[in-house]
Parts: sequence; structure tokens; C-alpha cells
Amino acid sequence: MSEVLRLSHVCVRVIDMDKSLFFYRDLLGFHETEKNGDYVYLRGYEEGQHHSLVLKRAESPGLSYIAFRVRNVDKMREKLEASGLKTRKFEEKGVDNAIIFSDTGGMPTVFYENMEYVDDIRMKFHIHKGVSPIRLAHVNLMVDSNVFENEIKFYQSLGFYETEIFLDKEGKKMVSWLTKSGDSHNLAISKSSRKTPGFHHFTYYVHDLRDVIRAADIMASAELWDYIERGPGRHGVTQGVYIYLRDPNGGRLEFFTGDYVVLDPDKWKPVVWTYEQFRYRSDYWSRPIPESWLNEWIPVEDPFTGNLRGWNT
Repeated sequence: MSEVLRLSHVCVRVIDMDKSLFFYRDLLGFHETEKNGDYVYLRGYEEGQHHSLVLKRAESPGLSYIAFRVRNVDKMREKLEASGLKTRKFEEKGVDNAIIFSDTGGMPTVFYENMEYVDDIRMKFHIHKGVSPIRLAHVNLMVDSNVFENEIKFYQSLGFYETEIFLDKEGKKMVSWLTKSGDSHNLAISKSSRKTPGFHHFTYYVHDLRDVIRAADIMASAELWDYIERGPGRHGVTQGVYIYLRDPNGGRLEFFTGDYVVLDPDKWKPVVWTYEQFRYRSDYWSRPIPESWLNEWIPVEDPFTGNLRGWNT
């Protein structure tokens, strides 16, 4: 039985908290659970837990950490340290018994056992607004090509399995999509030419295609046209309909719907997309992918110092 239960939440660094709250809470509709000093805790409408998105006030943008809920933190700590990964105890609002560490690819990662549950707002439709974000769906990680395969194996050892794969010109794997929940993916790992890890984007599921379009309408009506980076469109990989936005700090947020569910994981064989299928694997339909989406992402913190890792090329 796998000790990892699910992808839980992300914590991102923001420079201007007021602008960030206007973007995430006031425009897009994320529900605010509470503020606590330099932190604001947000969540989607079908998430009963305290938070799934943490905004952390900082001097520069970046990823602070990604968090997963696990069955037994002490057992996971023993497993991680036996494999050579250093861990430390971690404190977070609403969370019990947590550790933080750098995973095989250098991504700051939190494992915890329990999070406080708060009010159920699923059917309080009168307070739903913006694009009606539902739940955190997946994250996309960028790791050095030298540790790319080890990063995939690390998450497979935790119970994730591959659903789809991109191949490069030489026929070697360059992106892997993995799931734990059975959705098309909870995690995407991409090979990077940079020596330090990076965070490409996080994604929230929405129920309806109209919510994807509404994200574009909201940005345009707020005169934030430049915040719309890519889409709307439909991916070939995962078949999901999407839109990508850039937040006031340069971070990337996707809204996503219409993907598939793996009904029989034991029968599933990863869908393999060749380099020649690039047109269809990235976009079944949409406009050309902008260079910013291909080449820009945010740095990640060192979980032991709190400093951003050097940005090497």
C-alpha cells in the first residue's frame, strides 16, 4: 500500500500581496480561509481542507514548496533518509506532523499527515465567483536532464504511475505525466537544460468549458490582457481543455477541464507521443505556443535555507 495519498497544496512566493489577492481571490474567485502574518491561505470550492494554495510574502517570486498528504510521516521520513535525502520537521498553519525536504530532482517538498478541515462551501453557490476554481489538479516540474529519470522513478516508488510520455528527436523521454488519483495526471515532470530545478505551473480543475473561457473574459474586462499567456485550447496529451495565465509575480496558473480518468490502472499502458506528433500532442487545437511558455518558469527555494536556488543555464 502506498504511503502517499494525494497531491495536496502548493506555496508560492509573491512580491505584492495586495495585487496577488486581487488576482487570485477577487478576480478568479479562490476562497480565502484566513490570513496569518505574511501568509494567505486559499482553496477551491470543493476542497474542505484548510488550504490548497498558500501565498507567501517574499522579496522575489518563486516556489516555496509542493505538499503531499501521506499516511505516516515517520515511516516516510525513515524511507527518505535511508535513500540519502535529508529531511527536517516543518510547521505550517492547519497542518499536523509534517516534514520538508528536497526530492530527487531538487524540488522543495512537504509530506504531512493531517490538515484541519473547515467549512464545506461546495453548494454555497451564492459565494462562488470568478472562474469557480474547484480543486488543485496537478503541478508541472522542471528538472535537470541528468536527474530526470531518477525523478520519475522517485514518484513511481511512491505509488504514482505514468499515463502519457513525450519523446524527443532522438526518441528519448522528455516529459512524463504521472497520476496517483486516477485523473489524467497529478504531476508532470519535464526535462530541462538548466542545472537547477524550476517550477513551471500549477493547475486548478474547473467543471465547465465556460469557466475556462470566463478566465479570459475576466482578464480582458480587468484590462489584464497580457496576463493571458496561452489558450484557450485543447491538449492532445490528457485531452484537457485549458487556459494559462501569468499572475502579477510572473508565476503561471492553468485552469483545466475535460480530461479522462484511468478506470483500471493495472491495464493502463502509457500513451507515447513522438517528436513528429508535436502539433497534436501539445495542442489538438489552439494558437501557436508562445516562447514564454516554452522557456520561462520560476525558481524554487532551498527548503533548509529558504533562499532561492541559483538560476544556472
